[in-house]
Amino acid sequence: MRIAVAALALFVAGTTAAGAVSQGCYRKSEAVADQGIRYVTDVMVISDTCRNETYDRFALRNRDIIVGFQKAMMEHFRRGGGGAQAKLDAFMTHLANESALRTGAQDIGQVCAVAVQFLATADQLVGEGFQHYVEQQLDQRRDDYKFCKE
Repeated sequence: MRIAVAALALFVAGTTAAGAVSQGCYRKSEAVADQGIRYVTDVMVISDTCRNETYDRFALRNRDIIVGFQKAMMEHFRRGGGGAQAKLDAFMTHLANESALRTGAQDIGQVCAVAVQFLATADQLVGEGFQHYVEQQLDQRRDDYKFCKE
């Protein structure tokens, strides 16, 4: 069971560290958005893997904030030069594929047994609570980002 807990922790940490998909610096709102999209992706992949409906409820409750995160990331990609929508789509696809590959490499029964708390947390997050949660994640991963000097 300890191995399964460690595997889930690595899974979630691996999808929340700032990725190399985008270049350049981040504004704080963009780094928050990056963390938010990574968290949403984790919820989606784990919910799907474990045949759990948490993601559907979570995405419906937090639709507006998720769209806001996507817009902030589009702005980040736009500053990097053209094709912001295509870059966002590629970024989100990359995250989902990466998460699915990590999950698929593990024993699904153990992943799902350990994911119960992760999904329970996601099931409780809504609006400002979700925003605050993502900001806390950013605080823990601040060193993963190069911030713009504004």
